Amino acid sequence: MFRKLVSNLSFSPALITQVSFYAHRLRQEEITRRLTVVFVVLALIVQSLAVFAPPESANASSEQDLIRGGVQDMDDLLVRYDKNTDDIKDIYSAFGINRDELVAAKPGSFNSKDKIYSVSRYGQYSPEQGETSFSYKRSEGGIGIRYVSPLSLADTSSAKQRAGTIYDGWIGQSAKLGWFAIIKANAGIATKGYPSTIVPDSVNSTSTATKTITAINLTEGAAANEKTANPFDKISYTLTVQNNGPSAIREPLVANLTDSLEYASLIDDGGGTIDASARTITWPAVSIGAGKSEERTFVLQLISPIPSTPTGKSNGSSFDCIMSMTFGTNIQVPVNCPTVKGVESIIGDLPPAGIIVNIVFSVILFATVIYFYARTRQMKKEIRLIRHSVNTGTM
Repeated sequence: MFRKLVSNLSFSPALITQVSFYAHRLRQEEITRRLTVVFVVLALIVQSLAVFAPPESANASSEQDLIRGGVQDMDDLLVRYDKNTDDIKDIYSAFGINRDELVAAKPGSFNSKDKIYSVSRYGQYSPEQGETSFSYKRSEGGIGIRYVSPLSLADTSSAKQRAGTIYDGWIGQSAKLGWFAIIKANAGIATKGYPSTIVPDSVNSTSTATKTITAINLTEGAAANEKTANPFDKISYTLTVQNNGPSAIREPLVANLTDSLEYASLIDDGGGTIDASARTITWPAVSIGAGKSEERTFVLQLISPIPSTPTGKSNGSSFDCIMSMTFGTNIQVPVNCPTVKGVESIIGDLPPAGIIVNIVFSVILFATVIYFYARTRQMKKEIRLIRHSVNTGTM
């Protein structure tokens, strides 16, 4: 349009009115372009802060962590290893990892889809899902218990189930264990396949007890794992121990409530004892006759409003809109989370973008905006010169 007006102006001076109209439009366009530049600059400043100084996760630690909140770097890990913080040295030694092999480990990352198993502090899945407990000797005396499970079990969202989750840490090679990794977010050990150096407690167990857990949504009158729970819904859990042996046995009844208490509170303990720090409910060991069973029931009520806390950084099962509980078997109660939690799923479907990609995108966007702004200013100046030439009679 601009070229057509200028080329025909000498033949049709009446086009000067259209040139005036075009000049007015260019002034408006210049204002728009200027505002675009300002907002793009502000957006790039915010983006640069997010890229070069990313915010810390609001849910960066979990009770599942071998070291709560993980470790900052290898030096931090080695200091905690030497101090045997939270039995970390004892656990690593049980896996067959020594200090020299830790020092030799290199920074790296891996995907949960690569048949990775990891260690956690307490059990939150079931043997049917691949989780097993193992025992280790504590330097301070006694026996400790930790759990090994497929890392992919923490991938509860559809996006994570498709693509897996990338974990940062240190990757090394152990003479006894083979390939291993130390997860930075929780100091847990990761192995490819079930660790060959660990013997599950179930192998040496002589117990004839079968443990199961069931749950009913009392508010909805349906099985809790088949109905999405809403605020104020009451969920009744029943723990059952069945003695399948020929003689009486004594079995403790303990359930870990950590995951469920993210979305609910205990309103009826059923005579159990609550450990606030461990977040467990316990009943004294009972004698169960041959072929007999014992049951214990307690009730949780969902809180309101349902928290919109992001999914855990070190524990992908934390705040995942699922109340998971294990007692022999595992039961998962879906929770009706706020709409804002859906943003997490959308972000999870987006391809990951590193610093280089962000910088390239920013440079291209900024250059494009500046080009159009400069082009508008140039055309505005040319229109001004043309109108001046027409008014002075030189065109």
